[in-house]
Amino acid sequence: MYELIVGDDATDDLGKILETNPPAAYRLGVFLQELECNQDLLERLSWDKYGGKPHLPDKGATFSVSKVYSLYRTGKNIWRLRDFELSREGFEYRIIYAFIPSKDLYFVLAVVERAFDYDPNHPVTQRVLDAYRKLEAEGW
Repeated sequence: MYELIVGDDATDDLGKILETNPPAAYRLGVFLQELECNQDLLERLSWDKYGGKPHLPDKGATFSVSKVYSLYRTGKNIWRLRDFELSREGFEYRIIYAFIPSKDLYFVLAVVERAFDYDPNHPVTQRVLDAYRKLEAEGW
C-alpha cells in the first residue's frame, strides 16, 4: 500500500500560504487529503509525465506529475505535482515530493509557487535537498 506523508517543511509552507491565500491553502489541504485516501491516485504519483495540462488533461486526470529532472539527474528521486482544479481557479502552486519506491512512500518536501524554478542555489531547493538527504540518512 502506498503512503503519503506531509513533512514539517511542507506543513510550514501550507501555513504561510494560509496567511496570504486561504482559498489556495484550503484546496491544497483537501487535495492532499484526497490523495492520502486513494491508492489509485497515489500510484499515479510515480508515473512520470502523467496527467497532461489543466486545459488539455489526459483522460480522467485531475493532476499532473513530473520528475524534477534537474534533481533527478543527480540521483534524487524528487517529483512535482500540479493540481488542475487549483490551477483553473488561478492559484499556481506545485507540491514537491520524494518518492521512496522500496517503501511505496511519497514524502511531501515543499509546497511552492509555480514561479519557483528549481535553481540549485535557491534556498527552497537547498531546503528540499536537505530534507531529502535527511530521509536518506534515516533509511527511508
